Amino acid sequence: MKVEPEENQRLVEELSLFTTFAELRRSDAYRSRAAELHRLLDEPRTYEFSSPQPRLHAFLRVVEWNIQRGTHVEAIIDVLNTHPILRFADLLLLNELDDGMLRSGNRNVPRELSQGIGAHAIYGVEYLEMTKGIGDELKLEGRNTAALHGNAILTRHSFSNPRTVRLPRCEKNYESPEKRVGGRVGLLVEVEIRGSTLSSLLAVTAHLDVVNTPSCRDRQMRALLDHIDLQESRGSNQGIVIGADLNSHTFARGGWLRSSRSAIRILTTRQERLAHELLHPETREPAIGQLKKHGYEVAALNDRRATSRAIVSTGSDANWVPGPLRRWVLRRIDPSALLLEFRLDWLASRGLKALGASEKVDHETGVRSIAPQTCPGLIHEGAPISDHDPIVADLAL
Repeated sequence: MKVEPEENQRLVEELSLFTTFAELRRSDAYRSRAAELHRLLDEPRTYEFSSPQPRLHAFLRVVEWNIQRGTHVEAIIDVLNTHPILRFADLLLLNELDDGMLRSGNRNVPRELSQGIGAHAIYGVEYLEMTKGIGDELKLEGRNTAALHGNAILTRHSFSNPRTVRLPRCEKNYESPEKRVGGRVGLLVEVEIRGSTLSSLLAVTAHLDVVNTPSCRDRQMRALLDHIDLQESRGSNQGIVIGADLNSHTFARGGWLRSSRSAIRILTTRQERLAHELLHPETREPAIGQLKKHGYEVAALNDRRATSRAIVSTGSDANWVPGPLRRWVLRRIDPSALLLEFRLDWLASRGLKALGASEKVDHETGVRSIAPQTCPGLIHEGAPISDHDPIVADLAL
């Protein structure tokens, strides 16, 4: 369904006037717009490329990447067309894509990616945004147009049956400074692989809550995987691949108590141990365990490198820590130890085999399969393209 940006702005104006989400839901404005909101938030948008050409045929290269709203979309397109590894990915599972947000130039990021790399794009909306964003984004001159934010799947193979799954709501998104309507979703698409023994696979992406708890992310992942299992009992997919930003940072975030506990953990844990926990978050992040419980292979599709980094003293949670504790923390932390490195992004598969280095060769291109890996150091004009690094794996067909 196509909704014009001007209509979205009318929606924002009408729906942003309330203090709480409960108040909004009781309002005449919400009831009169409920069907429109359902179409906007629950029906994926598709941007089909006229004649996409898969770049590999002997195996499938899959990328998971949080592209930080697509702010540097031209650089992202360039990387996906020129990087020696990423350019051969025919299935991309992407998080944080804006459509009509001032902070990313009011561009339709999924559509531009589709045209820029020659692939179909399927876009699942998470939020209708009531504000320009957070921090310095609020100071930008101008206004949003479509005001949408979500996830996308891009593929050079044929696709069918795109749909979204609403995940349990943990954050009070409407009541937060970054006021928004909607919530986290799983985006699912059937991808048809022609000329292989694998006729189709189910591609899935999701972005779990960040300013919340591991138990929240556990509920969200369980809901997504339970939904897939229910659908698969009626479907004919021969394999499933999931790529997601699980936000598996291992901390409970949001509010002064959680932030204070996080600060104490950082201070009282040996640096080497903390670094290991952040790159091996399974014991503290049950969402990863949900994948294993539902029969997905995780270890074979992921290395153990960081995909995102944060500086303790400048993190958003620092503002929640009471002043005396915050000053005590900053006095005790060595400036060289302020950087925390996290494994937030993950790939998982069921019914599909992850390949190792040179295990398969694509004879048309001469490209050899690679071991699963993280691709760091992607720079544009001296700055990172995104606050996350992409991860990649090759799957046998």
